[in-house]
Amino acid sequence: MTPLIMKLPNARKVLRLLGNATPETRLLILHDPYTAHNAEALAIAADEIGCRFSMVQEMPGEHHGTQLSEIAAAAMTAADLVVAPMRTNIAHTSARAVAQEEHGVHVICLPEAAGQDFFLAAGWQADFEALRPQIDVLARALDDAETARVTSRHGTDITMSLKGRRGRSLNGFANAVDISAGYCLEASIAPVEGTAEGVIVVDASVPGLGLIESEPVVIRYEKGLATSIEGGREADAFRDLLAAFNDPNVYNLGELGVGMNPACQLDGTMLSDESVWGGVQLALGTSAPGGKCKAAAHYDTVLTGATLELDGCVVFDDRTLLLQT
Repeated sequence: MTPLIMKLPNARKVLRLLGNATPETRLLILHDPYTAHNAEALAIAADEIGCRFSMVQEMPGEHHGTQLSEIAAAAMTAADLVVAPMRTNIAHTSARAVAQEEHGVHVICLPEAAGQDFFLAAGWQADFEALRPQIDVLARALDDAETARVTSRHGTDITMSLKGRRGRSLNGFANAVDISAGYCLEASIAPVEGTAEGVIVVDASVPGLGLIESEPVVIRYEKGLATSIEGGREADAFRDLLAAFNDPNVYNLGELGVGMNPACQLDGTMLSDESVWGGVQLALGTSAPGGKCKAAAHYDTVLTGATLELDGCVVFDDRTLLLQT
């Protein structure tokens, strides 16, 4: 068991640096029975600051994106800052959307936070302030673009429209526009539904399912929807997982993103895998904020060795950002 004192430095970082918590902040720590030990570290860090905080324990859903209870949803709207160390991800819940978009609540989502070493992850060592302008500049480029193409040395080649969609800077700092996911740093966007065409070759990870260890997962897209998922045992598991939702919208291409935390490595956890520097995320299911598709789930796929083009110009090549900050 990890001593509480070892968790405190990064619990403090979540509240003081990323959450900008002060004694006047109305803080809600939303957790579940499996993450209570990490919520305790946040509570101590909050008490050190002197802010007014409450703790709500919510039973975790069966999968990422499961809707929260009315009690938890109501509590979120009454807070200034919500920090949610949960076993599942609340980012794609209506409670998070209402709290942030209608009430201006700042939200820090910390999924898969049940591990004793959660606050010891390498990703917390990121220089958040130095990385912020790099993430912001890529988000602005996504915002300005009308089309995107992703290719990779493994065989990915997919295009999509971004017209009218907003680029998102998930730079770790809590705000009223986009979520923070702690050290999960990325620039992302919701592609226009019905426009994705091509093939994705997932060589790295399907967060929530695990690392790709047998053979790549090959996903073919037509008119914005996945039409086939092929490969080894991970492809079989992913195909069965999505089919179990009995919802055609889970095959929607819901998000395009690029991981931007150089401290992260592929380790099978959501926050690390989605933030590996230069790793491209192409998610199935519910659209990222700004999109229109609502599905029963949202699952990212992560591929490496990829190139991102916006309106025909290469902006990220493997692990190299080609934009000036």
